[in-house]
Amino acid sequence: MNNPFKRLILGIMGALAINASATDSTGSGNGYSSELDGRWRGALVFPQGTSLTLGINIEQGEMTLDSPNQGMFGRKPTQFSLDGNSVSFTEKELNASFEGVLEDGRLKGRFLQGKHVDIELQKLDAADRERLVFEGSYRGDLIINKSGTLPLQLNVAVLADGYLGTLDSPAQHSYAIPLTELSISDQTVSFQSPMIQASYTGRFRGGAYRGTFVQGMERELDLKKVSADEEGQASVPKPQAGDHGGALAVITPQGVDKQFYAGHDAATLYEIGSNTKTMVAYLLARALAAGKVSASTSLSDIWPAAPADITLVELASHRSGLPRLPPNMRLDETTYADPYAHYDGALLHKALAELVPGEKGYLYSNFGFGVLGEALAENSGLSFSELLNEQLLKPFAMADTYVATGAGDAAKLAQGYDVMGEPVSAWHFDALAGAGAVVSSLDDMIKYLQSLMAQDVDTKKLIGFMLEPAKHLGECCTHPLGWMLDSDEQGRPYAWHAGQTAGFTSVIGFYLDGSRAMVWLNNQSIEVGPSLLAPLLQTSR
Repeated sequence: MNNPFKRLILGIMGALAINASATDSTGSGNGYSSELDGRWRGALVFPQGTSLTLGINIEQGEMTLDSPNQGMFGRKPTQFSLDGNSVSFTEKELNASFEGVLEDGRLKGRFLQGKHVDIELQKLDAADRERLVFEGSYRGDLIINKSGTLPLQLNVAVLADGYLGTLDSPAQHSYAIPLTELSISDQTVSFQSPMIQASYTGRFRGGAYRGTFVQGMERELDLKKVSADEEGQASVPKPQAGDHGGALAVITPQGVDKQFYAGHDAATLYEIGSNTKTMVAYLLARALAAGKVSASTSLSDIWPAAPADITLVELASHRSGLPRLPPNMRLDETTYADPYAHYDGALLHKALAELVPGEKGYLYSNFGFGVLGEALAENSGLSFSELLNEQLLKPFAMADTYVATGAGDAAKLAQGYDVMGEPVSAWHFDALAGAGAVVSSLDDMIKYLQSLMAQDVDTKKLIGFMLEPAKHLGECCTHPLGWMLDSDEQGRPYAWHAGQTAGFTSVIGFYLDGSRAMVWLNNQSIEVGPSLLAPLLQTSR
């Protein structure tokens, strides 16, 4: 949840957002050192223990970019410059940039996409380039049982001193899972993944590596390399909104235009995933406006054993230093169908007591919002569900909305479908409910946005505080309490957020002047991209 158009619930990492389409490029390559010519590779190492490979290719004054762990090759940056020993590029569509200088045979610099990451790139020599034959993606279906499989993808990138491997599990929305001890040849491949306590060993036969994936149990997994024609394409089908059902509303002062898909109606319920975070942010804004907490209130003010230097406001703006997910959250085959259900208060408090927060700076954190929801509930003397119901759901007349800490109204909840189009079970939450536990209907979400845009004085003051920018994210947008802020092509500001679970996707947004809002609810996990915001960003308003 870093780049706004990446998956927003369980993804392990989404730092270098990829769109492999070509872009027009402008650059300057005159007067640069010939030592810069070549294929440069380096590892972007992120605080939560994940890494991705960045490649910069320079030849005859031209530059292209690679991100082998994400299937991007030969992308032309929007702008680049080669001047003496200095290298820089900007890629506007990815909101990314780099500046570096050649020193002692290495390209040393800083990569920026939301936050800075220092990186050193080394030039691939002849032997390294021979190993490029193994670079790319290897896909296969993990055999779970006689009737079920789980798609997995191994991504191999060549570095000057070896390989950098990552593992994707698209159906679980887990990407860039770090690997260690990756070894690959024309005969065998093997790797370890301490993060998910798994390992794999395979031998090449009949056009694929055929072997065993071990994660508690041994299961068969054959990995076949993606062809050149497929490279850069999505590792799973790209379903469209409404394929299995859904609901859309466009809200203006003149009224509400609703559309339903595949037999859904106003009574259909959907998991809204991370859009729950906007509701938690509202609870925080209410508490701040009422003086129940202040901008300096820290977690340790509520739980003495928690880290002392983390404030509630920092949690709400994703700059607390908390990792994306709790360190003691179990992510394996026993939890992937309902990954948050087992994470209770005891685990949360244990994680906080043992945690050493990372560097403060923007890092999208489900853990942080789960903690924030529980902290606000603790401060109020209510449970999170009770607090949300009392301060938001009842005042906004959202009678069909609930927090999925139990079975809920399962009869009205739409069947969810994963990215492969397969039905999946609903998600449930315990101590991390603030990260994404709300289930709602189209009519209730319409009421939610209409209430936020209401013109009474008290609401304007509260919402204005909630939307005051708290952290700049490069040229992309700003992230205040719970929302993303951006401007359309005419410079008009709007707030938006997206949510995704295993079987649902939702997008909500509204113009800050109250002129237009939208709700997209979909009962399939699909990629969140600009097309889903199009009903909000229409120019004819």
